[in-house]
Amino acid sequence: MKSQSLTIKADLAELARVVQMIDAFCAVSPVNAADVSALHLALEEIVTNVITHGYGCDASRPFTVCLEMISADRIRAVVTDDAPAYDPLARPEVDTQLPLEARPVGGLGVHLVKKLMDVCQYEHRDGKNVFSIERKLSSGAGSAATMHIATSRLESSATLSLSGRLDGLSSPELEQQVGALIASGVHTLVFDLANLEYVSSAGLRVFIIAAKKLKGSGGAAQFTALTPAVREVFHVSGLLMALGVGPRG
Repeated sequence: MKSQSLTIKADLAELARVVQMIDAFCAVSPVNAADVSALHLALEEIVTNVITHGYGCDASRPFTVCLEMISADRIRAVVTDDAPAYDPLARPEVDTQLPLEARPVGGLGVHLVKKLMDVCQYEHRDGKNVFSIERKLSSGAGSAATMHIATSRLESSATLSLSGRLDGLSSPELEQQVGALIASGVHTLVFDLANLEYVSSAGLRVFIIAAKKLKGSGGAAQFTALTPAVREVFHVSGLLMALGVGPRG
């Protein structure tokens, strides 16, 4: 059984090391791009929860992430920490049918993990939280990229063209740009996602905030050219309808 472990500290900057570990592990394993993206997302959500909620971003406290090929077509990831006992799987199920106005801004992380993984299991063992996830794999390979934002504006409308990864590290930059555009008088904000390879719950949070603010002031957020990976995340989050994404969006 092939396995690899990584010890990280409770700092969101460590997410980059987790992504690098996944990519290196999957580069020599039968893992396709969709599987890599799902692993990126699931581990980002779990690791971010440990860092921000379990450890309160106390960078002096380490925890471990382990990847294992448990069979020729199945991969397991295990996150182990010694934060106070907490079972994220006990959270209430997310209502993905809620309209935009009734949508909470956050809370999608664990939901995405459960939808993208075949097995999710939590244990409190020997004073530690142990969160295990498994996914059945296809074949191929995948890679990650940083996010880039290109902005174009015409009077009260603007287009943000996103490329690469919209995750816990890059989403604050987008949230800042969105806030500045709305504050400057933009009423129609188009998110061009043709080159966006990946979005986590942190990115979805920015989209929901933008859509709520614009709708509240009589404007609108539009989402176009979703890649298959991004559309899948929108779909399992129930956001295709809530954010008005069309069949060709």
